[in-house]
Amino acid sequence: MTTLKYVEPAPMGSTEEGKLVTTTIHEYDSTQLRNAFRSQIMGVAMMAFMHLYMKYTNPLVLQSIIPLKSALESPLASIHIFGAPASGDLKRPFKAAGGLMAALGGSAAAPQSDRKAVEAAERTSRGGAKEE
Repeated sequence: MTTLKYVEPAPMGSTEEGKLVTTTIHEYDSTQLRNAFRSQIMGVAMMAFMHLYMKYTNPLVLQSIIPLKSALESPLASIHIFGAPASGDLKRPFKAAGGLMAALGGSAAAPQSDRKAVEAAERTSRGGAKEE
């Protein structure tokens, strides 16, 4: 139940500042697990559509291996299953995985957890005002 503070980067193309997030390590890990599960379900749904509707069978073997590989290589599995210490690349908040847009744009915006960025975000925050 350790508190974790970090600055979530603004969406790409946005002119607004990053948002300060205060959470616990348990909640952060739960959110990351939920997001990973959702992305795996989307991949399975797309592959099911391609197989059932479009009768496309070539990538099915590869698609059955990739989710297992990505799950075992994830930072959550390294920490909770394999017992690796949460330091270095496994330090929370985890760096965003690259993707198509990161490859095209140069690099993905990673959450900032250093003290200077967190204090700057606390100074510029709206002071507990409810966002609508």
